[in-house]
Amino acid sequence: MLQSLTEKERTRVVDILVNYWKERGMPQYGVKWAEDYLMNGHKKEVKRDEFFVYNVDDEVIGTISLVTDVSDVAEIRDMVVKPEYRGKGYGKKMLNELIKLAKERHLRKLFALTKIEGIFKSAGFEKEGVLKNHFTEGEDLIIMSKFLQ
Repeated sequence: MLQSLTEKERTRVVDILVNYWKERGMPQYGVKWAEDYLMNGHKKEVKRDEFFVYNVDDEVIGTISLVTDVSDVAEIRDMVVKPEYRGKGYGKKMLNELIKLAKERHLRKLFALTKIEGIFKSAGFEKEGVLKNHFTEGEDLIIMSKFLQ
């Protein structure tokens, strides 16, 4: 029977998680980390959650965000260029600048959920799969990723 975690069960779950992480070759995630993880949820895994803007002639024409987790994998989110600037290469420039920043930070991998495969493919990303009807009915998203190291 599935039920919510109680305080009484916390120690047993910490033990299960720590052993599982050790099996996976991740001994850095010990008891303290597991306890914090259970108390604070998945937000514990997020190292950085940042939004960036792309400017042309002092006008914000686009935005992109980067959510980096403790394994130095980051998700590119909310990559949007204003409609009147689309198709002019600004999205590609914005993406390439974000990739450069990720490399400077020594991130291991980038990934994105996107409807448009081409811009990511041209930046060296590979298709990993498809999420069917992910955010809305009929909206399939492509999982694209790029290893940086």
